[in-house]
Amino acid sequence: MKSIIRVAVVALACGAAFKPALAQTSSDLSNSLITYSYSPPKSAKYVPMKDRLKSFQVLEQLSQFLSPLRLPHQFMLEVMECGFVNAQFVVIPRADPAWRIRLCYEFVEAIERIGPKQGEQSEFSYEDIVVGSLVGVLLHEGGHAVFNMVNVPVWGREEDAADEMSTFIALQFNKDVALTIVRGYSYMAKKWFAFGAPLYSDEHGTGLQRYYNTLCLAYGADPVLFKDFVDKGDLPKERAESCPREYRQIKFAFEKTVLPFVDQNLMKQVQARQWLKLSPGQVATLRQQQQKQQQTFSFAACNLSSVSGVNLALTVRQVSDPQKWQVYGWFAIPDNGCNYIGTFYGETFFWYAFSNNTAWSAPDTDRTASKQCIDNVRAFDELAGARCKTGQVPVNFRRWNVDPAATGVTLKLQD
Repeated sequence: MKSIIRVAVVALACGAAFKPALAQTSSDLSNSLITYSYSPPKSAKYVPMKDRLKSFQVLEQLSQFLSPLRLPHQFMLEVMECGFVNAQFVVIPRADPAWRIRLCYEFVEAIERIGPKQGEQSEFSYEDIVVGSLVGVLLHEGGHAVFNMVNVPVWGREEDAADEMSTFIALQFNKDVALTIVRGYSYMAKKWFAFGAPLYSDEHGTGLQRYYNTLCLAYGADPVLFKDFVDKGDLPKERAESCPREYRQIKFAFEKTVLPFVDQNLMKQVQARQWLKLSPGQVATLRQQQQKQQQTFSFAACNLSSVSGVNLALTVRQVSDPQKWQVYGWFAIPDNGCNYIGTFYGETFFWYAFSNNTAWSAPDTDRTASKQCIDNVRAFDELAGARCKTGQVPVNFRRWNVDPAATGVTLKLQD
């Protein structure tokens, strides 16, 4: 995904994942063709993130990780504010250097948001998800970079090949590293990428396809280490049977196309490092970040339709009491304008809107809808959601799943 999932993101993963003793650049793992830059963010809110990434020597670590590559030209690693959620491999013809892996502060922010929240039940820790998913993204973008810089032929979609490269490289390290990266990257694919599935015409596979492909290659490489994937039903047994063959196919392709451009001695040194061992201080830093992450989102509604006099009701969870659902209504939505409603908790809410002759509701066949009682005539006297009284009728509130990486939602009412 040359936008939402580019290697640069590994920066945080690597930086937040190394022991202090390994956080110093090492002369035995260096490549003179690789440079790096921490660009000052434009937004004040990203200044602490920039300082945190720099203190972890994120880009320094990434440059060491990539040092075995025999590069044909200069290559830059950079962290910057992009104005959008992204991490990518880019080629800028007139820049010096032109070939770059770029990490956006916005992407780091999104990754931190999708990890398990404090108190949320999860078989993975917050630091495992942040570190593993970001390293997996780095390897994915590294795949794009290698394909481009050394002209590796790719048969099929390049995004699929980059995913396969990411998982294959992760599996060449020790078991702890392999587990962390595979779990983190598959979690991201299932939690985030599967949320907003791309069009079938897109260059990327759907989130769930990427999720199962990652699990399959891991199981194919080591059926014992990744046995739980099948035992828990995450990877269907029917697919698991072909996974060893799929892994061998990727291994053969790597050895024929990429391995000739890797310095074997340097690669062995990279593999020998304990890259993903967190120090107590680094764990504490990530836990502090986790405490700041809440399942909250701001909500606004806009009337872009030809209908006038629109009112809106919401069923949401309050920030002050996230265990309870509450119906809020009614909010007047200006004609050809917007109304900022407030901040709410959770990854799901329900909504219903109406005017004198138009209503936005879910059909009776929608089993995800929430049936609530409303009074179109005396809306502001009788709040929606109460037990049906005289004059009220039940309607189906539409369900909206909030993007787990989003900080805000804007509902656009259209004809």
